[in-house]
Amino acid sequence: MSLKLSSGGYMRMSVTKQDIIRSASKMFKEKGFLATSIQEIAQDCSIAKGSVYKYFPSKEDLLCAVFDECQTVYFDRAEHLKQTGTGTPKERLVNQIVFRFQYFIEYSHIMVDFVDLPITQYATFRSLRNHVRARMMEWHKSWLLEVYGERIESFLWDLIFIYRAILKDYLQRIIFEVKQLPIEDTAWFIVDKMDALVEHMSRSGSKGLLGQSAFTKFVHSDSKDWSNEKERIVEELFGRVTALLEAWPGGLARRRELQEIVQLLGTEIARTQPKRSLIQALCAYLEQEQDLKSPVIQLKQIVLEE
Repeated sequence: MSLKLSSGGYMRMSVTKQDIIRSASKMFKEKGFLATSIQEIAQDCSIAKGSVYKYFPSKEDLLCAVFDECQTVYFDRAEHLKQTGTGTPKERLVNQIVFRFQYFIEYSHIMVDFVDLPITQYATFRSLRNHVRARMMEWHKSWLLEVYGERIESFLWDLIFIYRAILKDYLQRIIFEVKQLPIEDTAWFIVDKMDALVEHMSRSGSKGLLGQSAFTKFVHSDSKDWSNEKERIVEELFGRVTALLEAWPGGLARRRELQEIVQLLGTEIARTQPKRSLIQALCAYLEQEQDLKSPVIQLKQIVLEE
């Protein structure tokens, strides 16, 4: 690849959006989000500062892109581990917790720090945070049902919130305590305590205090009018998918095929009583394209939410 010096002294090269995200992730890890400037990210990519703004209007938008990729990779790997893992359901849950702790430790500058940064006024941040909250809670739900079965149905949502709180607290201790807890021992400890809790609640006939509404309120805690907010988010995500296809680099025929699928998806979503199975099938097809995966998953999650 030939490189030429621009008038600003930077080496011009074919730098993609993905290269900038990768560089930003590295810089955020080394210096933290607040201490990292767009200029430093541009220098790391050997491009002019304006080239970064071509893809990302602000540093906050870039952080959201870094976080989005980080959480997408996390769920991809967690799903792969679920599909290929061996052992009893309980042993596989322990392996999931171990993986979660290891991944969050490695990417704590993104996965942990992201929610504590002072950028809550950005709609993109709120939408992405809510999406990850919802996806993580659904992930917890699927694992608890797989391990404990139907007997937890009457107190399922209480158990999910308790499990989430335990994971969050021990993760914080593993990351920030001077004397670090052993990860695998901690994972087994958590599962043992969940066993005891499930056994107690089952025997006592506990009906639980929380339900689906608690989940919805938690995921959308910063939305005063969720109905209007939901419509806005769906429109925004649909616009993102459409824009990505307008600039599709994968050939005209493939772009037209994907655009037809997106058009079918939009038509179905707009129906008074959309078919969930059709929406799931259309989204599953679009998710095969890595560039579309994250916004399509978010779109599906919002549309199919009950």
